[in-house]
Amino acid sequence: MWEILTIIGTIAFALSGAIIAMEEDYDLMGVYILGLVTAFGGGAIRNLLIGVPVSALWEQGSLFTIAIIAMSIAFIFPTLVLNQWGKFGHLFDAIGLSAFAIQGALYATEMGHPISAVIVAAALTGAGVEWFVIF
Repeated sequence: MWEILTIIGTIAFALSGAIIAMEEDYDLMGVYILGLVTAFGGGAIRNLLIGVPVSALWEQGSLFTIAIIAMSIAFIFPTLVLNQWGKFGHLFDAIGLSAFAIQGALYATEMGHPISAVIVAAALTGAGVEWFVIF
């Protein structure tokens, strides 16, 4: 179950960053960078703060592949993706945010951190880099 929610969240956050990059007329590299930062940035920051090795980011190969495929489809078929994103984007974004927030809280709890660190880990994982994209 968590795997499915993680995949949905990764796709939603990657598309969110990619769509904003396309709206700002970024090239393909910019679309990929902003999409990947949006999809994985919150978890990377969380990992640094709670002591998970940075190398754990590279152990998510299948999620990177899924994010790249989703962003490529968005770049190749922008009209199709933008129309569907307008209908379902907030739903997928909410699913991703909640799944990632729970994941962050679980990581911090498993590492034996106090409740304040658990709350920060949940918030950073769910929305850590997402707010950078808005501004």
